[in-house]
Amino acid sequence: MVNKRRGRPSGPSNTRERILAAARKRFEQDGYAGTSLRSIAAQADVDHSLITYYFGSKEGLFRAVAELALSPARGFDIVSAKVAPEHLAPALLRSALSAWDRPGYRDGLARLFADALTSEAALRVLREYLHTEMVGRLTEHIGGSDAERRAATAATIFSGLFLTRYLLRLEPVASLSADDVVAQLAPALRSALTPHSPGTTRASRR
Repeated sequence: MVNKRRGRPSGPSNTRERILAAARKRFEQDGYAGTSLRSIAAQADVDHSLITYYFGSKEGLFRAVAELALSPARGFDIVSAKVAPEHLAPALLRSALSAWDRPGYRDGLARLFADALTSEAALRVLREYLHTEMVGRLTEHIGGSDAERRAATAATIFSGLFLTRYLLRLEPVASLSADDVVAQLAPALRSALTPHSPGTTRASRR
């Protein structure tokens, strides 16, 4: 058996394509959460360090498999790293709208949703990806009581916006300006992202 070489490849090869092909198979069979970089490396017959070299992380590998120039998780990382918490909600909405208005990005995300509607395996992968990389990251970032539920609420706002505005093109939301969308949704998103004290009631938050 040929030894798997560690680190950066020394010459031209099909290693990247083999990793992508292996990742597609493993994601389809084991889901996003159940797939490890080592299992993909074993499937591709490469050292797992090469996956990090080519793709950076499992999320980066998924982004390449899904042919996304910018994944939802990566977009969140970029915005949350440079925006103050009190401005996070409108900044995230503007970032999402800016990305979705680019056909190349929007089409890749639309394919993910379309595949999920027709394939149980694709649905499982997308659901686990969003739970791990979106709800999970949001939960960790916002903290506080009931953070996972509030993160899931935020994810619902984003997925619902993408579905109605870009896939279904439901009016009037499909024709609203970005400023109008932000004005309409930022308060609800801000509420989801903001930790509330345990004693705060629903009525007092209105």
